[in-house]
Parts: sequence; structure tokens; C-alpha cells
Amino acid sequence: MTRPSPRAEIALWLALLAGFSPVLSQFLRHEAWFAPSTTLVAPVLIGFLLAHGRVGREVPRRSGAVWIAAGLALELAGIALHTWTIAWLGFPLGVLGLSLWLGAPSWRVAVLAFGLVAIPDGVRGAFTPAAESALLSGACAAWRAVGVDFSCTGPIARLGARHLELGYDDVGFTLAPLLAQLGWFLAVCEGARPARAFGRAALFGAATAVIAPLSIAVALGVFAISAEAIARAFLSPGVCLACTAIALAAARRRLRAPQ
Repeated sequence: MTRPSPRAEIALWLALLAGFSPVLSQFLRHEAWFAPSTTLVAPVLIGFLLAHGRVGREVPRRSGAVWIAAGLALELAGIALHTWTIAWLGFPLGVLGLSLWLGAPSWRVAVLAFGLVAIPDGVRGAFTPAAESALLSGACAAWRAVGVDFSCTGPIARLGARHLELGYDDVGFTLAPLLAQLGWFLAVCEGARPARAFGRAALFGAATAVIAPLSIAVALGVFAISAEAIARAFLSPGVCLACTAIALAAARRRLRAPQ
């Protein structure tokens, strides 16, 4: 395939946006306000890579047209079935497909667009309240060991007359895909090969097993000395913002380091 001119590339991206305008409009008008804060990180990461010239160029691939067609098909199916997740999943597929077809930006950057798709509520809440209760009991036990008189029943921690209730997003169901996305992002910044990028993403995602319980324990400490609203803000979106900020700082330091 011959690479199209820059003007043609812009026209094709505009055409893709026009094709997905129904779901983009729905996202901007409604879903962005109710989706987990982790779904809003993808544009920040992609913007960072664009601003720092880490988009890369590869050989255009005709197979990209298949991904674009699949994305449009999912959009139409989701609209017909009134199922938002299916319709919205088509957009990152289309972005990946056009990236492959044009060869720019690299498909490695386009993969980050999948971070825009939230895990459905039914999946995230599949293990509620058992998952929240299990993590909270461990955090409560740790604080009681140092003299803080928490009383925890199920997903609710009580301290005197106050209480803090955990939700299913507090146990890592949204944190795991975010951390995997950040791992992939850092690998792209380093110019890593796909296999290493996938490995980095998997390793970061697995770190949820450590970060989620630690975050809940810290949130209980915040709750012990401040209002319930502050502790809730720490859990969401505080942990998401902190992880993203650390990844961006690490990426900036890596890009500034002598090669």
C-alpha cells in the first residue's frame, strides 16, 4: 500500500469520526459523566504521546479495513440492540483499524483507545459485596492492630457514629484495566516491542492485587482523621489520578533522559 498524503490522512480521520458520531455524541452528552474516571485517562495518554512525538510510523496494512468494518458493525449492532457497551466498543476498533491502514499513528498508540470502554456494571458488580467485604476486613484488622477502633461489617466500616461503605469499583475492577493501560503506555514511551509491551501491561494489571488493598487501608486512615467524603474522593478518583500522574511523570523523565 502507498501512504496517503497528510491531507488525505486528516480527511480519513474526520470521516472515521463522522462514522462514529452517534456513539461519540452519546459519550460526550451522557456516558462520560457516569463512566468510571479511569475511562477518561485514555485521551490524556494519547495526547501525551502525540505532544511528545511518540506516535511512530509503520507500514500501512490493508487488514486495517477489516477492523474498521468490524468497528462500524459493532456500532450499528449496539444501536439496534440499545446496548451502549457494544456500540461504544466499535469506536476503538475503528481507531485501531484506521491506524493500521494508514500506518500512522502506530497501532501501539491506537490500542490505548480501548481504555475509553468501561467494564459493564454487571461484570464489575458480579462479586459484590463479597469482594469488598474481604478486602475491608483485612484493612480493618490492620488498623485495629495499631489501636484504631474500626468496626467492619460486610462492605461497611464504622468508626463511632460515622461509616464508610465500599462499592465494587473500590476493589480493583476498574483499577486493573487502568494499570494495564498505564503499563502499555510506558512501554510505548520506551519504544518497546509488542511482546514486551503486552508483558508490561499484564504485570501492571496484576499489581492491582497489591494496590487495591493498600488503597482501601489508606482510605480508612483518611476516614479516621477526616470526613467520609474525603475518604471516598481518595478512592475514586484519587487513586486513578495518582496512578496516572505517577505514570506521566515517569514517562516524562524517561523521554528527557539521554538516549
